[in-house]
Amino acid sequence: MQKKPIFVGYISKRSHYMKQIVLSLLFLITAQCINAQKNAKDTVLFNYGKNTVTVQEFRKGLTKNEKPGDVYTEVGILEYLNLYKKFKLKVKDAYDQGIDTTEGFKSELSSYRKQIAKPYLTDRVVNDKLVNEAYQRMLNEVNSSHILVFTKPDSSPEDTLAAFKKINIILRQIDSGKISFDDAAMQYSEDPTAKENKGGLGYFSAFQMIYEFENQAYNTPVGKISKVFRTEFGYHILKVNDSRPSKGEITVKHIMIQTNPRPAPEELADAEAKINEVYNKLQKGDKFEILVQQYSEDANTIVKNGEMPAFSMTSSRLPENFKRTSFDLKNDGDYSKPILTSGGFHIIKRVSLKPIDSLKYIKPTILNKINRDSRQYQNTLAVYNKSRNYYKVKENKKSLGILQKLLSQDIVSGVYQHEVSKEKNKKQMKVVLFTFTKIKKAYTFEDFSIWLNDAIRPSNNKTFEATVKNYYEAYKMNTVMEFYENDLENINDSFASLYKEYKEGILLFTLTDKKVWTKSVEDSVGLKAFYNDNASKYIFKDRYDATVIRTSTKAIAEQVKLDLEKGITLDSILRKQNRLNPLNINTPLTGKFEKGDNIYADLLFTNSAQGKFLMSEDPKVEGNYVLIQVHQFIPEGKKSLNEARGLIISDYQQYLENMWIEEIIKKYPVSVNESALQSIKKQYVR
Repeated sequence: MQKKPIFVGYISKRSHYMKQIVLSLLFLITAQCINAQKNAKDTVLFNYGKNTVTVQEFRKGLTKNEKPGDVYTEVGILEYLNLYKKFKLKVKDAYDQGIDTTEGFKSELSSYRKQIAKPYLTDRVVNDKLVNEAYQRMLNEVNSSHILVFTKPDSSPEDTLAAFKKINIILRQIDSGKISFDDAAMQYSEDPTAKENKGGLGYFSAFQMIYEFENQAYNTPVGKISKVFRTEFGYHILKVNDSRPSKGEITVKHIMIQTNPRPAPEELADAEAKINEVYNKLQKGDKFEILVQQYSEDANTIVKNGEMPAFSMTSSRLPENFKRTSFDLKNDGDYSKPILTSGGFHIIKRVSLKPIDSLKYIKPTILNKINRDSRQYQNTLAVYNKSRNYYKVKENKKSLGILQKLLSQDIVSGVYQHEVSKEKNKKQMKVVLFTFTKIKKAYTFEDFSIWLNDAIRPSNNKTFEATVKNYYEAYKMNTVMEFYENDLENINDSFASLYKEYKEGILLFTLTDKKVWTKSVEDSVGLKAFYNDNASKYIFKDRYDATVIRTSTKAIAEQVKLDLEKGITLDSILRKQNRLNPLNINTPLTGKFEKGDNIYADLLFTNSAQGKFLMSEDPKVEGNYVLIQVHQFIPEGKKSLNEARGLIISDYQQYLENMWIEEIIKKYPVSVNESALQSIKKQYVR
């Protein structure tokens, strides 16, 4: 059993990153409320073309992201109104250009719809129960042993019964005292590892075993044996040996001297001597991280000074004595004596210990794990049953018998073709299997047949009757859940609002990309003309072309200066100095610096550097020195198009957007109801 603001420089077309920002800004700034009730009594706040926005809709948008203590001002309300008007105009323009009818848009919206529908396909009560249950289990680790009698989920009734009888006979022998649990595991268990480990699984926590097994382990008292239970592997009984509080996750560094899995005595002795030598250096005060670089043979951790990914006491990827030694270290920075594992010798240093977080902080992680775990079926089943009740699904009591008559034994081996069945069973194609009586929608054998044509898969050791039943139950659940998901915007106001926001957000992104972002990059003629009209705006201040060389001492800075004056290249100087000590000289900074670019540029301007070199104490690191080699002083001047491209594209995008807004305001004239606006100001401005 295995433990189981928008970027306005260069942009890429259809940038996913940009889209996320657009959607976020849309929700936070425009906050479109599309489930606002628009009846005859609603007061219109503004018209745009033949469309209207009501006071109620605007208020909902204005207050949607309100936080305690937020203060509304007249200026703020007018700014929001201006943004909201632009948003409505742009979305209207996108609809009128038919962007919502394109295949690309439909496909993209469908993908987003599936993402935002997921939370609505879970049952809140069941979900909360699963989250709390998992969290409580994460706080404790269980040690158990088990006995398995193998049987597949789709085994024949005869094979299933035989396995069930066998596990019960084993349980009765243990209960009567004829055999111990450990001996029974070695003698009878069909888990291949049982003969070596007596069925022992060690310690584990939530999400490390399949859910059914985890349930039995956490619900069986220490020292007791569970009742017989079934998983996808077969029938089990388990014994809980121990339970202990979880210690959380630890991060360690280690120095490793590797050995072969079965080392010769000489190899083991050599490795032990080497690790003891390293340990002696640690005892004398050598730095752990430097010793990692000098001696450790674990290539995966050397690049991080020996640091390993965080792990818990239930992590299956590490030897038990490695985990135990790590968690026995009392304080951050403590290190162990050398230990031997199957991989070699280690010295372990504790970096940090992180206890299990409170539920408030760990809940998103738990939810993510639930979504990937078999316990998610509890959620699906709850929603399925609620949906059946909502749509008043009425089943033809003879459905299963009808399917058994119309289908053949071939489905057991995964063979089925709808067209063949349709030809053979023409008269039966319209036989109703079940009906959504709430909406008067019936599902027939033909619907099932079309679905089965795609769903059919080969399956071994399954009877015909069980195969038909399994496919029919799967079809019912798939049909109900799919219909419910597709119907969400009609039955759930919250989803309808969110879905409309995404839809209009993607519309806005698509048209803005076409009109502004992509055009600003691809329209080189327009960009150049814009630059020529506005070149006086893009100016360099006075600059120094210089190289900043940061050294650990004044003597090294002086030596670097002498070497540079002799014509020795900076690369050669770096190699020479850092061969003596890799910390002698940091990576140099070379560039054209304006005042304010960084603290070293400010040194140049403060000291009015005239010569080729400027030496000073390093303003960032006490005791260090900086040598700045001045290549050239560059007086104030215009930036070329390439030098200011990012800023120019940004300004050009704003220009294109302003032109677009002017165009759509003419297309859809806006008129504001000043009386209604005043009432909003009076209500919110204090």
